[in-house]
Amino acid sequence: MKLHKKEIAGRQIDTAVDLFLEGKDYLSVITLAGAGEEIIGNLLKRGKRKNVVNHLLDLDKRISQGRDFIVVNQEINGFRNALKHATDPSEDLMEVIQDQEHAIAMLSRALSNYYALEGGLSPNMERFYTWLQQNRMDLFNP
Repeated sequence: MKLHKKEIAGRQIDTAVDLFLEGKDYLSVITLAGAGEEIIGNLLKRGKRKNVVNHLLDLDKRISQGRDFIVVNQEINGFRNALKHATDPSEDLMEVIQDQEHAIAMLSRALSNYYALEGGLSPNMERFYTWLQQNRMDLFNP
């Protein structure tokens, strides 16, 4: 069976939504949503379109007078990357916060990229967006 990368990413994001809405394992939510977000982000980039990371970098340039990419990337991807890599022995034991905030942030990034690529969301992704509207209106207010 052959699957397109956008379908693989969509499945990862949908599974992350299921875990999130069931209140299960936010670390897995971050890892799955992050994988999907990265795949979709790369597909957008290949199509010469901006992904959510590009938008965050643009925002940082306007706010901070343009910090180095490495600094910004560490801020926005450091936790996700620490969960999925084991290249640095000094990071073998890490402080983990099992809260919703990192999971919400990564799912939001994943949904933004998915919507930019597909022009819509899966029914499961819509469920997460509805949950956000019902439970975290503070994220929608300026």
